[in-house]
This record gives sequence, structure tokens and C-alpha cells, in this order.
Amino acid sequence: MLDTHVMETLKGTSRTFFLPIMRLDGELRDAVAAYYLANRALDQIEDHPRLPAEAKIALLRGASRLLQTDAFTEQQVDHLFRPYRAQLEPVTRDFHRWAVQLPPHDMAPRLWDSLAALADRMADWVAAGFRIKDEADLDRYTFAVASSIGITLSDLWNRHAAIVTRFPEAVAFGRAVQAANIAWNRESDLGRGVDFFPEGWSRDDMCRYARRHLPGAQAYTDSIPRGPVRDFCALTLDIFRATLSALQDGTPMNRKTIAALAERYAVPE
Repeated sequence: MLDTHVMETLKGTSRTFFLPIMRLDGELRDAVAAYYLANRALDQIEDHPRLPAEAKIALLRGASRLLQTDAFTEQQVDHLFRPYRAQLEPVTRDFHRWAVQLPPHDMAPRLWDSLAALADRMADWVAAGFRIKDEADLDRYTFAVASSIGITLSDLWNRHAAIVTRFPEAVAFGRAVQAANIAWNRESDLGRGVDFFPEGWSRDDMCRYARRHLPGAQAYTDSIPRGPVRDFCALTLDIFRATLSALQDGTPMNRKTIAALAERYAVPE
């Protein structure tokens, strides 16, 4: 059972994923919550507005090395983060808790493998100055930070509930959701000096890119039997659609909107 601290951290760090995660149950919910929060811990390093690039690279590569060791300790994480601890977000400082203490023991190594690769790819993008020149670069970025996560989640669905999904559709799911988030966060990203849009692209272009991956994302969701895992994916996809509608049509998009979408998946008492 997720404790209050975990639930409050989830709620405080995710506009999109808190309610979908709550649709899961048992060990699968714990594993996905741990994986999401560990991802957010790394993401906060990558996106930090004040850390210099060399510090981000050192922290991300250091986290990757720890994830590839046998049962890394909280002390090792504290040692890695100590020079920048005062600047790091609480979700990042709790990285050991998310990566080691929270996930079910037999699922943790699969998460470490994914997180280590993610941290190294983030470090590569920091080193490159997040220069996205064209759609091929955007494909690489959305794969690195979202589609690879979709593939890992597919592994968890299979292990926990014997649900088999197609990896190309998991890639499309991740790309669609990430592109919608990039479009939504456009102004705040530019405000910290980062531009994830290919050269010459408008917000409409990014939304079209996201929608182009929608058929694969929908096929991914439709392939999953009815139940909590399908609810997780379907609600995430509903939020993706609502985000695009908010950007293109000016419809509301906030926690109240997300809660209303989640009501569609409420279990009758």
C-alpha cells in the first residue's frame, strides 16, 4: 500500500499520471509509482533551471552508474547529490527511496535497467544543449524520454498480468503523450532557455506530430483487456487528447478536468 508521502509526492509532481497510477492495484501500482517517481527525480535534474550543464551531466551519469551496481545504498546517493543537495527538488533527493525501497523486489532490476539508460540519454541531451534540428531529432528525444518508458511499462504489464502488447505501439503511445506535453510546456521551456521544437515548427506542428501517433497509441490501449491496466492507458490517452484540445481549441485543462476524465473509469460501489 502506498503511504501518504508517496501519494502526496505523486500528486504534487504529476498533472497527468497521478490518477492513472491510482487506477492500478497491488504490486503493479507500487512498481509503476516507484518507476514514475524515479523518472521524475531524473527529469528534475535534466530540467533544473539553475544547475549548470556539467553538474547535470555528472549527476545523471552518476545515477546511471549507481543503478548498474548491485543494491546501491542511500549513502551512495547522498554522496552523489551532496554538492548540489540544496538546489535539488525533494523528489530528486528521495531517488533511493523511489528506485530501491518502493518497488517490489523482483521488479526492481528491470526498472534499474530502464532508469540507467534514461539517465545516460538525458545526459547526452544535456551535453548536446537539447538541440533538436528536425523531426528525426524529435523522434530520438521522444523515444529517449517517453517511448522507452512505454516499453518498460509493457514489460511490467506482461510480468504482472500476462498482458502482451506490441512494442511499436508502445513507442507510438509514448511519443504521442510526450509531444503533447512538449506543446503544453512550450512557454515554460522557452523561459528556461530550452526549445524542444524542431527548427521552424509551430505549436500546431507539434500537435500534428502528436496526433500522427494517435492511431498507434489507441491500438496499444485497445489491445489490453478490460481492467486496471487498460484504465491506466485509456485515462492517460484521454488526458493526452484533452491537452491537445486545450492547446488548439482553448478548452479548459487543469486538475478538475483530469478528475472529470477519471470519473469515467470509477469502479461502481
